Amino acid sequence: MTRQLLVLIFAIALPISSTAADQDPGKRDPTTLWSTWGGAGQFELRGDYLPDYGLEIVVDGRAADDVIEDKVGVRNLGSLKLHAPAGNFAGFVDGRLELVTGIVLRHAGREVSLKQLVAIPGVSRENSHPVLRLSDGQGRHLLTLDHLHIAADAGNQLLTIHNADVTATAMLAKLLDLPVIEGTPLGMAWLDLNLHVPPDADTSGIGRDDAQRGLSCAGRPFWPQDGNQVDVELIGIGTVAYQGKTGEAKPRVKVAPSATLKNVSAGDAVWVPKFSQIGQYTFEPRDQHPFLVWNMYRIADGRIEQLGGSGVKHAFLTLNFNCTIDCGSNNILWPGCEDVYSSGTNNSNANQGPRGDIDPAGGLFFSTCSFFDPGCVGNQTNNSSTFENRLMVDEAELDTPDAQYFLDSWYVVQHDVDIFNSMGYHPITPTEIGTGWSFSTEPFVSGAAVEEWVAVNDPDPLADHVEISVASETPGAAYPDNQPQGHLRVLARAVEIAPGIWRYNYAAMNLDFSRNIDRIDIPFDAGATLLQSEFRSPVVDGVAGDPWTISRSGNTLSFVAPANNTLRWFSLYNFEIETSVPPADRPGTLVLHAAEDGSPSTLSANLVVPGLGEAIFVDGFEQTSR
Repeated sequence: MTRQLLVLIFAIALPISSTAADQDPGKRDPTTLWSTWGGAGQFELRGDYLPDYGLEIVVDGRAADDVIEDKVGVRNLGSLKLHAPAGNFAGFVDGRLELVTGIVLRHAGREVSLKQLVAIPGVSRENSHPVLRLSDGQGRHLLTLDHLHIAADAGNQLLTIHNADVTATAMLAKLLDLPVIEGTPLGMAWLDLNLHVPPDADTSGIGRDDAQRGLSCAGRPFWPQDGNQVDVELIGIGTVAYQGKTGEAKPRVKVAPSATLKNVSAGDAVWVPKFSQIGQYTFEPRDQHPFLVWNMYRIADGRIEQLGGSGVKHAFLTLNFNCTIDCGSNNILWPGCEDVYSSGTNNSNANQGPRGDIDPAGGLFFSTCSFFDPGCVGNQTNNSSTFENRLMVDEAELDTPDAQYFLDSWYVVQHDVDIFNSMGYHPITPTEIGTGWSFSTEPFVSGAAVEEWVAVNDPDPLADHVEISVASETPGAAYPDNQPQGHLRVLARAVEIAPGIWRYNYAAMNLDFSRNIDRIDIPFDAGATLLQSEFRSPVVDGVAGDPWTISRSGNTLSFVAPANNTLRWFSLYNFEIETSVPPADRPGTLVLHAAEDGSPSTLSANLVVPGLGEAIFVDGFEQTSR
């Protein structure tokens, strides 16, 4: 039978007792303490790929091998109490929900019932954001609802908890004798709870404490187009989640992370969903928002390779936790505010599009006639399919002996003044479990993952890491019109692979240069013998492309791109040559050619190269050794 998505729906009813999960409510203004009183919700458990681990999901006695909708009764509803200064959700105080479902989980003869669940507020160890801990009737913590999108809507008297990961705990993994599911999202959850707002509550968006600190919402938002710099930092990648694989003879594995970011500037970042607009943002295009992209890499046999790349996850609202100031809109990331997207949300068919729709240097998206609007009607009429515009990795590439693996993410934000703090990565360990995979993580590292191959300021004379910043066409203009056209990294490592035989490994990464690269020239003596050459490029949001060709002219060896495989943004390509010529005494210059018209037409990087009769140098553009 075909395994598909399991959907569970429940309604919520009556109050019960609570457990403290926040500060003493007696110390707060009582008008900021709001509470819920009923509502409705939905669970979505992944019956399509969880059975790859041997996990069986049973609902009302039926195995979930198809789409199953099951209404779930609620024994009682506890009143979740929350702190909402000036109308902005700031965290849960106490409370609980008692739910009755028809769900049972089975593995290897073991069974865990989810038929009675109590949800109690807690705090995430990953990012200190609110979570809901789900325990069974015996008090065993089985699941956690985390990466919550929470909004308190005083006008409609509604508390929404949406797009949450339903994450398995260590207790659930132990009870099922299935260690791989600990920390693994089993699906997603949504709750819409009726909200009691005290009649004299302040919903202005700016609280008394903020005013005492000299903060004000007057005049905000402070948009980058008006000269207010925006800097958004990626502060964490949580889960790196397996999300199924294709049924091909050579299967490809789908992977997506969760991510947490923070506005570390004084300006405000726009967060308007595609095909939407808000009155505060009048610049064109109106529906601007950040985009999350992620790649997987492997370091093995002296080289770094990109194994695959995601499409673009379009953000659609910001949570606004832990803010310096919060002026009340979930379409704006205010200063100090944090936002989070779950791995499940980052696998959304409705929000996953191709990279080709984005201008990465400007952080711009033009929705009309995009992937989501192929008929150019100005509305979304198209979604991605299950494996479309995703990070897909050939399963055979995940078990290379003695290899190191990494997954990075980057939030592309309109007019971001520092793209490098918007990037980060985890070293990961792929492990095959049953017919599926798990990806354990080591601590999060801020910055670009390619630095793991050649470190910043690496003292090795046979290794180099160069950053290229392509200057603005109007460098004398005011921000944001003076921002660079893009950034690239070019890395090199020379290795004597046999006596007298040298391999020169070059890795070129285009971060956000939208004109792409279609040719790379490497100094190479006209009289030298080229023993071997090799080119590698990843499949990125479903696009593979043909190999680059190689040619020689004078003292130059050139790799040339076909029309369908120029070096695109946030992609890493490999160029390798083998020769008996040892490295030159000083760096030589690689020249990179822009694929599209504009100035400059070429870029350069000084790196380790094979020796020439006399080294040839070309001036670079704002080059910094890394």
